[in-house]
Amino acid sequence: MADPELRALLRRLVLPVYVPAALYATGAAAIVPVIPLVGLRLGLSVPQVALLTTIAGLVTVIGPIPTGQLVVRIGERAALIIGGAVSVGSVIACLVAAGTSDARPGAMAALFCVAILVMSLGDLTWDLGRQTYVADEVPARFRARAMTLFGGTIRVGRIVGPLLGAGAIALGGLAAPFAVHLVAAVASIVLITVFLVPGPAAEDPASLDDGGAPPLSRRDVVRPLILVGIAPLVLTAVRTNRDLLLPLLGNHFGHSESVVALVFGVAALVELAFIWPAGPIMDRFGRAAVLVPCLVITGISYLLAPLAGTVAGFLLLSVVFAVGNGLGAGIVKTLSADVTPPERRAAWMGLYNSLVGTGSLVGPALVTVATGIAGIVTASFLTGGLALAGAVWAAHWVPRLIPRPRLRESQGPPVGHL
Repeated sequence: MADPELRALLRRLVLPVYVPAALYATGAAAIVPVIPLVGLRLGLSVPQVALLTTIAGLVTVIGPIPTGQLVVRIGERAALIIGGAVSVGSVIACLVAAGTSDARPGAMAALFCVAILVMSLGDLTWDLGRQTYVADEVPARFRARAMTLFGGTIRVGRIVGPLLGAGAIALGGLAAPFAVHLVAAVASIVLITVFLVPGPAAEDPASLDDGGAPPLSRRDVVRPLILVGIAPLVLTAVRTNRDLLLPLLGNHFGHSESVVALVFGVAALVELAFIWPAGPIMDRFGRAAVLVPCLVITGISYLLAPLAGTVAGFLLLSVVFAVGNGLGAGIVKTLSADVTPPERRAAWMGLYNSLVGTGSLVGPALVTVATGIAGIVTASFLTGGLALAGAVWAAHWVPRLIPRPRLRESQGPPVGHL
């Protein structure tokens, strides 16, 4: 933060990017725990609720590709406003369905399911628009710090949101968290509409003096995008499995729900403490300097599963994961900007996000197969092994395809030109 240019840049992004991101993440996190409960109350069965969650997950994997094309056509600011407006409309529909006393639960259940899926599409447009905007506005030498702060604000919202949601339920019932999300989403749209003014893309030193290089071919972009993207795909799978495996391990070893919740809370605080260092490390030493330790440390945490039989061991496992995960704050978004060229960046980011998002399906699928065959501890071991394999992959490919930002001017063109 000693660089005056960096301070000025981050201040300029506070109202149009960081505050809306924190607000929206808070509202979205507030409704996550109640979505299955509202579905059940509206007459859906447990398998139907699970199917709704699965379809919503598929939307987040497939949706970024057409969403990226949309952002290219209409621009980041318009995409943010439209995506936010779609989400607001969906939240209102959820609020109506959750708070209804209508005697036709089938109709309200259908409204609720459609609203959740449409909200997923709105959220994708919202997320991709912000991601593209930050990538275009921030010079490469500051990219990791800006993206890390971006990811950090979202994580803070995801911690605060469930707390606000719990308080809202106590005061207003099961529908109240949707009201929290509605207020947060509207406030976010207002801030973006007022303060986000598209300007010329930030000048990237790596893109200067390219000697009139020919336009990039599709292969020039796709090859490094995939080779680099496999590592964050693995990281996404590992992160997704944390929310699945840790509660299951706690239950397997007989820990109470309150102990599991308390351990999650302590781990969240530890994770927040490691968010900011990730950005300066990446900007100074390169992306692999964060991605590789993140995957190694989180992988080791899963290998500690046998220690979860005691509360101290369960806490240790969770804290070790939090250290690694916090260290990797912002890495997925930073890499998305590194491997996508400025031309039609949103479309390329959509492809990258779809690739990386596949991890959210791969991780639970691994747990499903492993637990069905050998049990929850084995599933934890396999997830840890996946993380370590991802670390080896990242150590090999990321430094080769993404040079250190401060050395780029002497190392030639950016990843898209490889």
